[in-house]
Amino acid sequence: MKVGDLIQKLSMLAPELDVICYTEDAKIIKDSSRFLLLDIKDVTSICGETMRLDDGTPYLKLGKGPNSVCLATIEVIADF
Repeated sequence: MKVGDLIQKLSMLAPELDVICYTEDAKIIKDSSRFLLLDIKDVTSICGETMRLDDGTPYLKLGKGPNSVCLATIEVIADF
């Protein structure tokens, strides 16, 4: 999702609402829970190179290089 798309979707909601994130991704949820709630800690930008490790895990190599891109990041925590 691009920043503009996120802004557009958020602008359709009441501005006083709290924002939480959730996932139903089985790769993240390790127990019998159906979903995991996350709270947004910070929103920033960072430069790095997106790649996959040998086992297929998505990874971000931080720093500027020939294949680096700037990305918006949303830091989430599992405690809210």
